[in-house]
This record gives sequence, structure tokens and C-alpha cells, in this order.
Amino acid sequence: MIVGLTSCTPQPPGLAADPTVPARPAAIDVSGRHPCELLDTAQRSDLDLGAGKADDATIGGRPAPTCGYLGTGPAAVDVNLQFIPVPTSQLLSVPGTAPVDVSGYRAAETVYPSSSYPSCEVGVDIDDATSLRAQAMATSSNLRRSGTTDRDLCTRARTVAAAALPSLLRR
Repeated sequence: MIVGLTSCTPQPPGLAADPTVPARPAAIDVSGRHPCELLDTAQRSDLDLGAGKADDATIGGRPAPTCGYLGTGPAAVDVNLQFIPVPTSQLLSVPGTAPVDVSGYRAAETVYPSSSYPSCEVGVDIDDATSLRAQAMATSSNLRRSGTTDRDLCTRARTVAAAALPSLLRR
């Protein structure tokens, strides 16, 4: 009798076994870090973002450090970067959330349409209990005036998250 054995890595709860969703290339420890450290002056300029403003929010009683950046471009897209104590697998279980790839990392993308202040957030899988969340938002009138759509906010959130990841990896 011939028996073959394989090794399997369990899929995090809430994630379907979807081959289009990448595995996490490496866990990232954010202890002692703040999201305001992630984008340098040149990156902020390229992304049409002003200087960041730190905020120490909490989610479920746990720290969720946040950095808010005001948009300086034609659409004035504001961005928040945040370390949230919520695994991406949990974010992906929310109805309407789609799996996306951000620089090889699994992420959860959610669009929040609005007639006044639409937004999109992307939660990147950086470790088993923490996600890097990038939120992009702007007033509908600024979006219309600049020819930007609600979906463009998701592109913006993914771009900012991708710009922030190398700083986290350089620890």
C-alpha cells in the first residue's frame, strides 16, 4: 500500500480558499510604531497629502493608532492610515467586502458610497491579529469637480497602503 501525505496550512477563519487571494508574504510587527511614521515627505507629496496628524483611537477597547492626512490634490482626497486590532480574515467576512492584493499582501476592500462623503477602506493582512487600514474619502462635490469616482477612492486607498508597507518592512 502506498500512502501519500501532504502538508496543509489552515486557512484563517472567514476566508474562502480563493487562489486569487495571496498569502501574507511576511508578518509585520507594529508594536512601538505609529502610522504617522510610514509616509515620508516625498511620498506624501507624490500622493497629494499634507503632513499627518496623529490620533490614538481604540477599537473594542484595544489601541488603534491612526494618522490622518488631508488631501492637497484637485479632489482633496483625505486619507487615514491605522493599525486596527482586527484580522483581515474578519474584515473579509463582512458582506460587500472584496479580497484584493496590495503589494503581495491579502487585503479586504470595502466601498462606502454616499451622496455627500463617499469613502473606501482597504485592510491589509499584516499579522494574525492586526490589519493596516487605509481609508480614502472626499466630498462628492470635490470628486465630481475633479472627475474622480467613488471607485477611484479604492485605488487611492490601495496606493497609500502599498506606499506604507515598505516602511513597516524596514523595521
